[in-house]
Amino acid sequence: MTLRVELPDGAPIPRDYVGDLSAEGVAALLRPGRVGAMQVQSRVVMPAMETNLGTKDGFVTDRLIAYYEARARGGVAWVTTENTSVHSSGRVTPLMLRIETDEHGASFAPLADAIHAAGSKLLVQLSHAGRQTLHEFAGGPPWAPSAIACPIMKDEPRAMTEADIHELIAAFVAGASRAKSAGADGVELHMAHGYLLCGFLSPDQNHRDDAWGGDTERRCRFPMTVVSGIREACGPDFAIVCRISADEYVEGGIVADEAVRIARKLVAAGADALHVSACNYESMFWNIPTYFLPEAPFVPLARRIKEVVDVPVISVGRLHRPAVAARVLLDGAADFVALGRALIADPAIVANLRQNTPEGIRPCLACNRCIASINGALLECTVNPEVGFEGVEGKASSGRTVIVGGGVAGMAAAVAAAGSGESVTLIEREPQLGGQLDVAAMPPGKEPVAWYDAWLQRQVRDAGIDVILGREATAADLEGADRLVWAAGSLPAPLELPGELPHVSMDDAMRDPSLAGPKPVVIGAGAGGSEAAHWLAHRGAAVSLLEARRKIGFGLIPNLRHHLEAELAHEGVRCFVQVKKLALDGDAVTFTTRRDGDVRLDAVSAIVVAAGRNAIQLPDALAAFEGEVITLGDAREPGSIYEAIAGAARRSRG
Repeated sequence: MTLRVELPDGAPIPRDYVGDLSAEGVAALLRPGRVGAMQVQSRVVMPAMETNLGTKDGFVTDRLIAYYEARARGGVAWVTTENTSVHSSGRVTPLMLRIETDEHGASFAPLADAIHAAGSKLLVQLSHAGRQTLHEFAGGPPWAPSAIACPIMKDEPRAMTEADIHELIAAFVAGASRAKSAGADGVELHMAHGYLLCGFLSPDQNHRDDAWGGDTERRCRFPMTVVSGIREACGPDFAIVCRISADEYVEGGIVADEAVRIARKLVAAGADALHVSACNYESMFWNIPTYFLPEAPFVPLARRIKEVVDVPVISVGRLHRPAVAARVLLDGAADFVALGRALIADPAIVANLRQNTPEGIRPCLACNRCIASINGALLECTVNPEVGFEGVEGKASSGRTVIVGGGVAGMAAAVAAAGSGESVTLIEREPQLGGQLDVAAMPPGKEPVAWYDAWLQRQVRDAGIDVILGREATAADLEGADRLVWAAGSLPAPLELPGELPHVSMDDAMRDPSLAGPKPVVIGAGAGGSEAAHWLAHRGAAVSLLEARRKIGFGLIPNLRHHLEAELAHEGVRCFVQVKKLALDGDAVTFTTRRDGDVRLDAVSAIVVAAGRNAIQLPDALAAFEGEVITLGDAREPGSIYEAIAGAARRSRG
């Protein structure tokens, strides 16, 4: 049984991304630091995050090096590789990096050279999945401290023997030695998130009654032996960081009091720093906090550990805004801050702070597309289409480009075109840029979309693009143009139900909730309709949400859908799925569902239509243009911010 995760209430997120960042806060983030003998240039750490940019055999590639090098060049204290397998039984994905052999280890040498040349340090995260994997990845039953299946993976593990334990201790030490030989400055031992070392520490997973389980001392023995073994093999100047879950948020798991005892023992064994995270697979919806959760939710855990150890403590978990990260340091809750998704979104966060241009940092949306994307595919970021393409030069171009549509696709295309050498005119029929981003930013927690809108509009301004607002594009605008980019967006698909109730589009209802009235029925529970229901209910309406499919939130990644369902329940939204025979009867809406049978909703104030979107087609007045015509964003196919941005990036890469 998963416990309800009680996270601290965060302050309201400001509409301004930079927020209350002070000169003192910037100085705290830029201050040099030390972990063991390792001197570092700032207090901002890049934590381990999977990319799937290695080879299928787990070797480092040039593409992976370029990805990490960009973050190192951006000024982080150190780069931590994605979790790297030390033993074939511990692979968590088929594309996992490996340091299982000397050949694997040698492939890390060019990475270390590139990171050092960029002015940063390299730590290799050593990992073993434990029970949180599958037979097909591990080559047999998963290895675990006890034969207790992970509630999420559900693959029955086998309890490790004494020989297995010693084999894996040797594998961790060998992995660290290979990392050192390759030029790495240290290793991070993955003792968090339910993986093997965490499993031995956790009373929920470790039910052994021998020398490797039982009380805290014995549950710590395996991780402590790994730490001391690496220290002996790699010497005093090789950094050892232990990443721990200071609260697993599961029944019977590690809690803060136990984490304090564990932390002390790891330091006694030779750890140079502790990276304080939380959760495991069973509590995964809280592990990487989305925009539905407060900023900095795990900082109290880091503070608790810092109070009892005399080595540096690293805090992590939605510290994306520089003001939030700086506050962690200024308040003494931690010595370093790990910015994961934020560094995927913008590799140059620290460089912008050094240049006193925090407004230039591309905001992370905390949407977790990055997390969803790595399920067997390459890493993606909603706002940074260059992820995985850091070593690829954009094509040079020239001539005059007219872009019609000032939403996210049009703005991104305009900035990319101007950067490649084209003369750009951007025409938007509305009196402001942004398209649907204002609607996307309205629901509670989605302020990061407003930050991104402001950032993207600033890029347009700084690129020197000729922007025309408040009118339709005409054929005259295309005179002398070499190419037309049609990025005019989409409109809500109509839905007409015979009856007297007013029909309001989702866009209009969100921009003016009074149009929906006190008791609206939202028809269509995809991503847009579900968020519209959330927004209207948050504004005080009694909302019913109807969907023909079997669940709400289609189009949202799983962890967003999980939290949105909880938010809808909290706001009192009545959700109906598998809706059929929908009809209006005066001010009532009637329908049937498999679960509820015949349903009648009385005193309905309006129908809010969220039944998809239709692309806006190129009008006849522009269709006669004889130059190159490129269609992007929703005008090509209605989709998310990611599809719009990625399409513009593909066009600029050629």
